[in-house]
Amino acid sequence: MVNTFAFGEEVYIDSTGMGDSFFSGMFSIFPIFIIGILTVIIIAIISMIRQVTKTKGLLKDMQRFASDLADHPDDASANRLADYLRDVKSFPVHRTQMEPFRVALGSYQLVMESPHVGDETKERVDRQYKRLGILDGEKFADEPAPRRRSGSHHHNDHHHM
Repeated sequence: MVNTFAFGEEVYIDSTGMGDSFFSGMFSIFPIFIIGILTVIIIAIISMIRQVTKTKGLLKDMQRFASDLADHPDDASANRLADYLRDVKSFPVHRTQMEPFRVALGSYQLVMESPHVGDETKERVDRQYKRLGILDGEKFADEPAPRRRSGSHHHNDHHHM
């Protein structure tokens, strides 16, 4: 709204129009927008770090079980593996990080092929592997990790002037 007051030669314009309120609103929304974007970025970074930490911890645990099963492929070792897997909520199978998965498959083969592990224990381990979907991802185990395409390597680009 624009109010114009004319007293003789003096003109006073009280400008409280849309233009001013638009820009003042813009400057109050802008910091909120930036904070929102930064929050999303920080949450994404934290979740990636948490995922990497979880995968590394899982790898160490599975390597310990695989080593134990290689040395003593018996009922006690297989039961410890089954107990551990029972407490695992999910088993990440990422094509870029297949090591925990390969170790898990090796442990599974050690359990299933061992004559010292009872059928009931084999069934228990098998149930945990199926519950976590480890056996479903077996087709990815032997595939190489996908190569990341880099935009900086262009061997076939020739620039002629």
